[in-house]
Amino acid sequence: MERQHFDNHHAGMIFQCPLCSSVPDDQREEFMRDVRFSVKNYQKGDVIVTQGALYESLYILIRGEIVTEMADEKGDFMQVDQISAPNPLATGFLFASNNRSPVSAICKIPCSTVVIPKENVYFLMRKYESFMLAFLSYISNRVSTLSEKLRLVSLRTIRAKLAYYLLKESAGEQSFRLESSKEEIARLFSVSRPALVKVMMEMATEGIIDVDRRDILIRDRVALQRMF
Repeated sequence: MERQHFDNHHAGMIFQCPLCSSVPDDQREEFMRDVRFSVKNYQKGDVIVTQGALYESLYILIRGEIVTEMADEKGDFMQVDQISAPNPLATGFLFASNNRSPVSAICKIPCSTVVIPKENVYFLMRKYESFMLAFLSYISNRVSTLSEKLRLVSLRTIRAKLAYYLLKESAGEQSFRLESSKEEIARLFSVSRPALVKVMMEMATEGIIDVDRRDILIRDRVALQRMF
């Protein structure tokens, strides 16, 4: 893979990525000299990574937005995630023994990626401790997020998913503010926004919660706990 020139825009996007943002300012110029990369451009609908393909390079999305999808044995597709620039793709599988991508990454809009070979990523991790720690932290956070998604998948109804989500987000407090929008929560639940809002309003009518945009007041915590 040939090394390409990084202009200031590309370099700026790289250091906004969670994997590279903690590289100290005084090391960034040297870091950029050590990176071996190519820049790839894609159009809307293009597939960046195909499910089942060997994942042997780190892809960092520096422009655009992608969705990841997983197909089952019947050929049915399920959207797994939505990723916007500047963020990496599938970091947890780069160094796996079975490093085949479990999902396909598809461009929602025109995208650009920086592609770094696995061997170079390993070199950067050994030379730059901040990069290594950020890489490990990112993987750990993604595993935590995946665990939550699996828990939500195990809950069959929107009502159960919402009850679990609200209790988790409340952190034991009676009133709190949702960090995510209703659209983002609906996407997490793999349901439509209207369906989510309908269930939320039903809970409010029943006196279980009060809702004011993102502000939530839990009136009956026990009722929520009995829903899942």
